[in-house]
Amino acid sequence: MNSSQNYVDGFQIMSKINTHLDAQVFVNKYSFDIIEEYEIDKKTPWVNDLLVELEEDNDDEAEYPVATMEIKAQITRKTNTFLNDHLIVRAQLTSHFHLPCGRCLFPLAQELELSLSAAFLHESQEKKPEYAEVTTVFADGHEMELYFYKKGMADINEFIHEQIYIEVTPFPRCEGECKNPVLY
Repeated sequence: MNSSQNYVDGFQIMSKINTHLDAQVFVNKYSFDIIEEYEIDKKTPWVNDLLVELEEDNDDEAEYPVATMEIKAQITRKTNTFLNDHLIVRAQLTSHFHLPCGRCLFPLAQELELSLSAAFLHESQEKKPEYAEVTTVFADGHEMELYFYKKGMADINEFIHEQIYIEVTPFPRCEGECKNPVLY
């Protein structure tokens, strides 16, 4: 754990930055209105699994730089009369990895820089008609992705995984002539 200095209403406060975040977290672990900060990377097993999945179609014999992913997250528990007990997750994700060209399979460098936010509502909220057709919700003063926690567990991995695959180019192509003309 690292510590950082933040300022609230002009007062300096020390906050701990956690370097461990489970793929699924217990909602009850978090105190109301207290922000927990995290900085994780590929040393976290589920983050490494995301990178492995992103690069699984690359040629095993090709040489390219090692993939990286860093996530800075803030998690806080909130409650109000409309959303009831819910978890707010905000994250900054930065990643460098390679995907194969859709024509010649040459590994192409990819970069992601994402600002993500989600509200995890209790699973009982999922049955309400107002959530039947929506994927976002207005929470904590912002529109956020909508997820539901089940049996007291919020699936952070699912949220991050889905947001990555919404943004990743599914079939990147070499610019101009392919770099691996033998296969094209």
